[in-house]
Amino acid sequence: MKRFDLNDAWLLHEAPLHWGRDSLAAVKALKEGWYPCALPTDVRIPLIEHGIIQEPLESDHALASEWIEQRSWWYTKEFDGAGIDFDSDIIELVIETIDTNSDIFVNDQYVGSHRNVHYPFVRNIKDILTAGKNTLTVRVTTGLEDVTDSDLSELNWATCREYDNGGKDRGDYRRSYVRRPQYTVGWDWGPRVVTCGLGGNAYLRCEKEIAVREVKLVTVSADQTARLKATVNIENLDIIGTINCDLQIDISYDGQSSVTKKLENLLLTSGTNYFDVDLEVENARLWWPAGHGDHPLYDVRVSATSTNAKTEYPAFQFGIRTVELDTSILRGEERNFRLIVNGVPIFSKGGNWVPADFIHARVTDEKYETLIREAVEANFNMLRVWGGGLFERDIFYDLCDRNGLLVWQDFMMACSTYPDHKREFRDEMRAEMDYQTKRLRNRASIALFCGTNEVHWIFNKYDNPRWQIEFKHEKQYGMYIANILAKEIMYNNCSHIPYWNSSPYGGALPNDDTVGDVHRWHNAFMSLNMDERIEPMDFDTVNSKFVSEYGFVGPCSLESTKKYLGGEEIDFDSEVWQMHCNVFEKGTVVTGIAKNYLDRTDNLSIEDYLLYGGMVHSLMLEYSLEAIRFKENCGGALFWMYNDAWGEVGWTIIDYYLSRKIPYYGVKRALAHTKLSMRVVDGNVVVQGMNDTAEKVSFQAEYGYISFDGTVRQTRTLEISLEPHSRVYLLTEKLPDQDYTKGSMMLIPDSDTVNSISLRTGDMKTMVFDPSPVEIVSDEQVGSDRKVTLTSKGYAHGVYVAGGYDCSDLYFDLLPGEVKTITVYSAGSEALKFASVR
Repeated sequence: MKRFDLNDAWLLHEAPLHWGRDSLAAVKALKEGWYPCALPTDVRIPLIEHGIIQEPLESDHALASEWIEQRSWWYTKEFDGAGIDFDSDIIELVIETIDTNSDIFVNDQYVGSHRNVHYPFVRNIKDILTAGKNTLTVRVTTGLEDVTDSDLSELNWATCREYDNGGKDRGDYRRSYVRRPQYTVGWDWGPRVVTCGLGGNAYLRCEKEIAVREVKLVTVSADQTARLKATVNIENLDIIGTINCDLQIDISYDGQSSVTKKLENLLLTSGTNYFDVDLEVENARLWWPAGHGDHPLYDVRVSATSTNAKTEYPAFQFGIRTVELDTSILRGEERNFRLIVNGVPIFSKGGNWVPADFIHARVTDEKYETLIREAVEANFNMLRVWGGGLFERDIFYDLCDRNGLLVWQDFMMACSTYPDHKREFRDEMRAEMDYQTKRLRNRASIALFCGTNEVHWIFNKYDNPRWQIEFKHEKQYGMYIANILAKEIMYNNCSHIPYWNSSPYGGALPNDDTVGDVHRWHNAFMSLNMDERIEPMDFDTVNSKFVSEYGFVGPCSLESTKKYLGGEEIDFDSEVWQMHCNVFEKGTVVTGIAKNYLDRTDNLSIEDYLLYGGMVHSLMLEYSLEAIRFKENCGGALFWMYNDAWGEVGWTIIDYYLSRKIPYYGVKRALAHTKLSMRVVDGNVVVQGMNDTAEKVSFQAEYGYISFDGTVRQTRTLEISLEPHSRVYLLTEKLPDQDYTKGSMMLIPDSDTVNSISLRTGDMKTMVFDPSPVEIVSDEQVGSDRKVTLTSKGYAHGVYVAGGYDCSDLYFDLLPGEVKTITVYSAGSEALKFASVR
């Protein structure tokens, strides 16, 4: 295969929405108003660069660019055909990620239309190209304009729309019919910024005689000698006659060959030809999720050679591992819901991933790299790619493969009914899911495909009778896609990867604690009862088998807040502040601050709001993740959500500008690969130990009641050993009768590899302790970083370093007499000042 890139030197022009494909000549006749751009792009990118619109993610500027939806947008470029291999039998034009409705022209000839952002436009255009000057033109619109009220009435208008705090709609019923990124019409965590453009690459793909169209590689057994099975699809481009070819598969590791298999003199009939090849890799290096082991990747090359041509499938990397979804019976109606990787049960821990920008075309490779690196640093082993966004770019999955992050991959259907009773919609979904399953099935990181986000839960008449939808097998409002079509595609394309119908799903109705996964919202942050929204200890009642969504909101740093307000005055009552405040917040953050820290919140400074609001956010996520992980029969905890698409008071622990929010550190502690937890169960204090790693961990720890001032220490020494890949209860004994306003049960390891823990018995404001200065025991310069050892005679809450530095740990509790070492990144030789939160 030869590739001819078409990403550079494009021009963009707007036109009235009614200018359709018959208006090409009129558009080309326009002399003024053309904006240069390069792919990937969205129409807003050159408009921002040329000062036509302001940055839509700052202040309330998104409102001022909504007119973009009411125009058609025309991209065009010229390219020289001299470098194209016209000796090829086919020259395919490939345009990735067209957002959303498009008409494509080559040399002023219409070659086709495309109506889906989730798979590429592909056409053989050899007969239209010339060896000289060529032109490529794409007309693109949002696609929303084609959906009528009559269409929506077929769905009973059953589409979730959020409302911002000013009453303006966030959402659009029409999204149900349009295969575009659903979130861009507005969500609870972001504005209406309806994207429109060419969000991927464009190129020509040249093939002669034969083309390797697909390669599927599956780990059959992950033993010392691993058994793999490859399926290769080779297309014979001769429509009439047969042809002979050789097929070769090379698998290597770190430049050294692991296995080579060659099949000679294969007979290819016209069109596609499938070949299965068994392979064995000796001394196999197994791929493990983060924390459980290494993530080695083998290099795979597949080539085919005919009499007059040789073609290669794009080289890829492959992790040798097996993955299963364990739904075995526990007891009665209860079943497991956990992943088994290489025969080892995995507790899936991490967060939900959304597109990293409301203008998804401008997310850089560097942003992906930072976000994945920070997820690994926070001890994630899984990201759930949420079904209201996008199938991410290759670099996202590359990084997950390399870093051991499992991916729960939703298909792109979220919080809406869908017209799957219409053949054209089913055909679009079939093409979309067929393409994406084939594209992603060789990824070590892909652990599970899921049919929808919340469709089964929100729209069934028992959970939500207000929708008044009558489901029939002939009209399933989107559930046919998840229940039948997706399973057919999964079976044909990647039966080795687990599939789950929806999220949440399982039991007689979704959100059943006995079977499947749950979204814990109505009995947590979205409860009508404010006390339930802000009480972390409610999460000790979780009995779910897998929690795939739940969360809490909190603010960003002062620097990030100023950025997203776009120079507006910080005013909690302003429309701009409310626009950048999550729809579901409803005063929860301030109420949480009052519960834990301040007697009065009626005149909060911005500094107090950001600090204490961040501490409450951290408390809720850290405690809840610990509580869910504490449950012996729970297979995973994924909070909502990890990253952000714009700046706001919202769910995330990494903000839009890639700064860590305070809860980042609470999450990191809760998900530590080696960890201790402590809870009260039926009047007993129970200590749990978790060791995700492949090595046994042993240490001593001081355990018992310690007063906050450190003067009372009714403790003993524990010898603790944690076996590899284990989650066990280490100790169960009656809770001592003590004054828990002046102290707590504490466990302080003698090793820096395991964090200390203390028992939470009430709100912060119920704890009686005097300020205890944080003392620096030692301070060592390590390159540009500082390795600092700290201690405190008494209890110090929320220890942090002034100056906005990232650290290995921050906003942590330092227990009386504890000695803790942290790294302060990029601190140079500046004097460091540590303080604690009161």
